[in-house]
Amino acid sequence: MVTTERKKYRKRSRPTSMYGNENSPSPFPISRSKLELLHSCPKCFWLDRVAGIGRPGIPAFLLNTLVDSLLKKEFDSHRESGTPHPYMTANGLGHMVPLQHAMMDEWRQNFKGVRVQKNGLLITGAVDDIWVSNEGEEEWYVVDYKSTATNAQITAELFLEDIYKGAYIRQMAIYQWMLREAGHPVSTRGFFVYENGNNDAESLLEEGTEESPRGIPLKSSLVIEIDTADDVVIIEGERINLDWVDNLVASAENCLELEEMPESGEYCEYCAYTDTRMQA
Repeated sequence: MVTTERKKYRKRSRPTSMYGNENSPSPFPISRSKLELLHSCPKCFWLDRVAGIGRPGIPAFLLNTLVDSLLKKEFDSHRESGTPHPYMTANGLGHMVPLQHAMMDEWRQNFKGVRVQKNGLLITGAVDDIWVSNEGEEEWYVVDYKSTATNAQITAELFLEDIYKGAYIRQMAIYQWMLREAGHPVSTRGFFVYENGNNDAESLLEEGTEESPRGIPLKSSLVIEIDTADDVVIIEGERINLDWVDNLVASAENCLELEEMPESGEYCEYCAYTDTRMQA
């Protein structure tokens, strides 16, 4: 048996993935995650999109991916039947059902997703789900699946207080903005379906099924509502709403046009590490 060959880090070489050359696509694609990168650090964003030097990657959290996949399968079954998922009913949202739309599968696919043109850019992002009311309302509600394992009490307030969960709200606002830009009747209210691992479980052998005898011990699911139109939605001093997203997209265009690297983000750990190493 031979160990898989380790890949060395190298500069991105495909001209089509870098801005500002004759082979750059127009409009130039910028994903939702790259907008978050810009917010985190303009220098890292510029290096990634213009110079082709991306941040070192980290392995994917495959258990999170599994939970995400299973939730999509469950909600898809209720999408087909036009019925509320038990999570909706348990959280006082029994009047809602998953949206039935011809583009739903594409909107949820990575590297496809929702696509809108703005400021010479093609903004892309894959949503987890969209819900609608079955009581005649026309508004759509963006839904994002999250999974973790924490003993902290998960509340809407925690999303506003925790700097890492604040990224979830920025993500929600970007999805809302994209779908509105595409002409859809999207509400500023959105929902996080939150799966939390049970740290007090005795064993993975508990709570399984015949097909999957080693179940994943989870606490009761939570559905957290956030309204980006609410003035209390402030993350690290920034009011996060649809206007904030509009300004972020404009900043992306401006950053791409810079001939020299911009300054690092104030809290960018990658740049702080690199700068410290250079000084050592």
